[in-house]
Amino acid sequence: MSDIDHFKKFNDTYGHQVGDLVIRDTAKVFRASGRELDVAARYGGEELIMMLPNTRLEDAGQVAERIRKNVESHEYKDEKGTYSVRVSLGVSCLSQDANMEELIKRSDDALYVSKENGRNRVTLSQVDK
Repeated sequence: MSDIDHFKKFNDTYGHQVGDLVIRDTAKVFRASGRELDVAARYGGEELIMMLPNTRLEDAGQVAERIRKNVESHEYKDEKGTYSVRVSLGVSCLSQDANMEELIKRSDDALYVSKENGRNRVTLSQVDK
């Protein structure tokens, strides 16, 4: 699970059309950073989520770090200029004793740790280690 860092401020500064461009392009960066079988989707607002079937937590963390770096280096462009954003990510794996709601909660909790620790980072869910 991810949040585009300080997106509200970005959206207020550059406008909703640029904000929409950033969300669309960030989703493309997510898809390009994973495998063909991985699923990237908008979860809500500026939150994006990516499902990585049959992936260990450590490997999912590597994918998340690749996404983070790819978003950081991506140039978002329109006719008015070039923009950059950063993203914070939380990573969790579906364990045998958990359901989808628990998976989302663990990912969201890890995301908030990333945000609390300065943003533009990846945090792995401690429950899954």
